[in-house]
Amino acid sequence: MSVRTEFSYLIRAMARRDWGTVDQLLDGLETCGWRGGNQVIGAAFAIAVNDHFSAAHSPTDVALFVAETRTQLPGAEPLPAPEMEALVRAALGEVGLIDSLSPETALQMQIVFLGKLLQDRDLSETQLEEFITDVERTAAEYL
Repeated sequence: MSVRTEFSYLIRAMARRDWGTVDQLLDGLETCGWRGGNQVIGAAFAIAVNDHFSAAHSPTDVALFVAETRTQLPGAEPLPAPEMEALVRAALGEVGLIDSLSPETALQMQIVFLGKLLQDRDLSETQLEEFITDVERTAAEYL
């Protein structure tokens, strides 16, 4: 099964700051379902988080990143900060922190974080395609 789906297009639109396309894709995904979305978005989120943080990161670094995300992105404001921090820390290896987090909430948080992380990285088209390829390869392992 190919994972080059609407989710890859969504990631591209987010990286390019094409918010009209992002909204259209999100609406379309709501209508037809999110089949494979947890894997693709989850892979993109995990890769981007691990690229963002150094190996010597601390819980304080994560908390500062979450606070910055919450102030910069309106979609992050209603999301609970402790769970957002737990999700980032889980992607960095502390997986037990999200045992009680619903998949729907996790997906919503991952999309918000991914928007921030992609904006911060400001990838060239070549870098973006390399990122998408890595995401699709990683997601395919779980589909």
